[in-house]
Amino acid sequence: MKKLWTLFASSLLLASVSFAQDDFESEYEAQAEEQVADQPSDQFNDQTEDQFADQASEPAEEAEQASNTEAAPSQPVVPQYQAQDNTQATEPANTQNDDYAESKPAVNKTGFGLRLAFDYGRMFGFKDDLDNDSDISGTPSGFGFEGGLMVRVQMIPNLFFAPEINVAYISTNHEYMDHERKYTTTDLEIPLMLRGVIADKFYVSGGAQINLTINSKSEIDPIENSVLNFKIETTEKVEQATFGVGIVAGAGYNIVAGLFVDLRFYMGLSELYPDVKSLDDYADGDTAEEGEYSLVNMSGARMMKFKAGISYWFM
Repeated sequence: MKKLWTLFASSLLLASVSFAQDDFESEYEAQAEEQVADQPSDQFNDQTEDQFADQASEPAEEAEQASNTEAAPSQPVVPQYQAQDNTQATEPANTQNDDYAESKPAVNKTGFGLRLAFDYGRMFGFKDDLDNDSDISGTPSGFGFEGGLMVRVQMIPNLFFAPEINVAYISTNHEYMDHERKYTTTDLEIPLMLRGVIADKFYVSGGAQINLTINSKSEIDPIENSVLNFKIETTEKVEQATFGVGIVAGAGYNIVAGLFVDLRFYMGLSELYPDVKSLDDYADGDTAEEGEYSLVNMSGARMMKFKAGISYWFM
């Protein structure tokens, strides 16, 4: 009997534990369902939709980029900053080239023009030292002018053959025994020069010059004596040679288009009066006829000139 009661009590205890466990599990599941129900459904739906849209758009963008690359493979992609740098680099260079082309004067290969110059001339090379002769005031010197036609022909860039034809007049004088002696000459001067252009504004020139005498005249004051009241006209003969040569060099500057100023130096190489005799040329006993001699020994006389000119090229 006692064993039967013990078995009945054990069965009743097991049934109580099982019933209590079932009640706890049902309450836990009910609380979990209430927490899930309390979360907002809109937030969950938005997050789900955004994730789905992002996942769907990524393949579409990759496909579009691939199609663009295949459609235009030959067009290189130039960075924007590089294009701006290239534009800024080329525009000033082009502008400078255009400005230089506009400012640089156009030079024709051939051309002609006119030139006018004022001259100062002085004789030199006398065999006798006229500067130290007490009877003579010094070597003849004086002023003149010239004008004529210029021509240029280009040989190579910046180098021209530039001949000229000028008519030159000069008058020089000095005194002998307190009497003035004046020598006037009109020449046809033909400079045959080479002209080198420097920096489109300056030029230097040099070459030979041929002189052809057009007219030569000497004016010598007569010897007068107021006390004795007499006057002796001179019969001296002082005529310049008809042909002469020399060398010439100079430089010039371009003021405006076609208009130049220049300085030039000429030195004669041939004698001015090779046929004029002096009294020293006559031997003892020879008679000097009138009109065949000069009281001043003109042997060895040559001419140098300093010239300041202005010229204009018509083409």
